[in-house]
Amino acid sequence: MSREDIARRVRDLVGDLVPAGARRVGPADRLVEDLGFDSVAVLELALALEVEFDLQEIDEARTVDLATVGDIEALIAKAVSEPEYGT
Repeated sequence: MSREDIARRVRDLVGDLVPAGARRVGPADRLVEDLGFDSVAVLELALALEVEFDLQEIDEARTVDLATVGDIEALIAKAVSEPEYGT
């Protein structure tokens, strides 16, 4: 899977789960400030990403610095290329 495919799928999924209603998102959109994600919505997003990309549970320590959609794209790209990364 190419990085562009990953980015598109991440953006589609994040956009579908925006708490205020589905919208188009870009890599610079901030989860909390721009898109309105709270801790519950972030948890739902993490679970959806794990299912979408067939990942094992992503370690919380690796997710604390995720602020933007682009950060998520980079994390998923790394997890997909290194399956043990998510564990």
